[in-house]
Amino acid sequence: MASVTDPSAFQNRSLGKQILFSIITFGLYPVYWLYITNVQLAEGTDAEFNPMTRTLAIILLSPVLIGLIWMWKMCEDAEAVTDQDGPILFLFFLVFSPVAWYLIQSGINETAQGA
Repeated sequence: MASVTDPSAFQNRSLGKQILFSIITFGLYPVYWLYITNVQLAEGTDAEFNPMTRTLAIILLSPVLIGLIWMWKMCEDAEAVTDQDGPILFLFFLVFSPVAWYLIQSGINETAQGA
């Protein structure tokens, strides 16, 4: 766990202004905020990392991870309308997604016809 080594590296910022800037810049301010926060953490703690690399990783990789988690959940839920296990559907999505689309939509269609 990192500890503070230079408190002067941190800058007090208004949360209200951050929300306002986020709205005014159509969501671009949070990207800037991520970067300046990582710069402050790198300079003000004993943690060793590149602020730009960390910021880009958060921006570029987080949506992928979140997307994979939600895809996993969807595949588990799709077990209810298909005769496939969720992990199998998830693997189809990762390897050749049209197969997963076909299996899930076919299951949905069969369920809808039976209703």
